[in-house]
Amino acid sequence: MLNQDFKNRIVIVIRKDIEGWQAANTLAHISAYIGNHLENNFGTGEFFVTSDNAKFPRNSQYPIIIKSAPASLDLKVLLEKVRAGNFVHLGFIREMIDHTDDVELQTALSVKTDSEVELLGVGLFGSTEDLKTLTKEFSLWK
Repeated sequence: MLNQDFKNRIVIVIRKDIEGWQAANTLAHISAYIGNHLENNFGTGEFFVTSDNAKFPRNSQYPIIIKSAPASLDLKVLLEKVRAGNFVHLGFIREMIDHTDDVELQTALSVKTDSEVELLGVGLFGSTEDLKTLTKEFSLWK
């Protein structure tokens, strides 16, 4: 069992102006991506165990904070800062919902510039202090 890391967190900022299923899909994919990239650091062990020996797989050891952004443009500014900071991150884009085939997704992106891509959410992992600074303008998801 590992000691819990209280110095880092995951923050996911999702557009408030998208449909509920799109927000849920965005949140799920960003969470899976970041969790996968944390590998063995994701949890602190295999199970939590009840007194009668029922096992519950452990969840992420890190707090996961969900925030909202008014629009894609707000997320673009955040993503620029995140890219400059070299964080584990995922910018989840409209094409990731529109295309289930990665070849089709790449084809759709190959004719767009970065500025033409519509962001639905941005998720990142890093130090609590850095992420608080980067995402302070966004409110908690309600």
